Amino acid sequence: MQWDKVKNVLIGILLAVNLFLLGNLGFRLWQNYSRASGLDADLRALVSGCGSTLADSFRLPEDVFLPELNLDRSRADEENAASVMLGADMERTELEDGTVRFQSGDGTVTWYADGRVNGVCPIPGETPDDETAAIRAARKCFSEWGLAGDGASYQVSGLSVTQTAPVANRPVHNRELTLTFNADGTATLSGTWSFGTPYTTVTGRGADCRAADALLQFASSLEAGETIRSMTAGYRMQMDSSRRLQLIPTWKIVTDRTDYFMDCDKKTLVTL
Repeated sequence: MQWDKVKNVLIGILLAVNLFLLGNLGFRLWQNYSRASGLDADLRALVSGCGSTLADSFRLPEDVFLPELNLDRSRADEENAASVMLGADMERTELEDGTVRFQSGDGTVTWYADGRVNGVCPIPGETPDDETAAIRAARKCFSEWGLAGDGASYQVSGLSVTQTAPVANRPVHNRELTLTFNADGTATLSGTWSFGTPYTTVTGRGADCRAADALLQFASSLEAGETIRSMTAGYRMQMDSSRRLQLIPTWKIVTDRTDYFMDCDKKTLVTL
């Protein structure tokens, strides 16, 4: 009998503790919701004071810290991709600025030191005749050429397919490849791409990507009347003075007129 009473007491204590924890969790959730709602209202008022507006669907992203990353140019991967596109009989020419041009009777592919690529080559199979077939053909081409990105997504416009893929689980706003299928059985490739795994250095820097600060700084420089739809923290790929490829923390801010890019650290608009 005494043991039954002890068990009942213990059960009552556990229930009380669980109720306390549940109530504490609910209170914290309510606090966070109230704080977020208040911040959203304040931001909308401040942006409106700058002459612009936030779309009803706009949600302020969380603050993140993003390190600056480095990428090594892979000439071997560039050559392998060109070899599959143009055939093993291609000729290779390298210029003083690091540009490498591959050429054969089937077409040309040019890789630049900053990651840009342009080329024209034949496609396997028939030329696609609609957007669904274009995406299917583009995925096959990117895969066979060694240009398929992990977690890639595709956008199609007519017979042009654009592939984007994250790096280090973050979008790289100017890392994309566009493949356009031509009526003569060839395809035109253009864009900016990278190979390999990014890394940081001992002296590597980073940036605190504070969404509210960036949004207000952006709104103050925006033309009156624009509506801000979304903002996303990610990277932009660029070449430094030593010809090394870097990934710089960058906000992508989308309005009803165009896309803007803001350096997370300097909070200045940049052009990709």
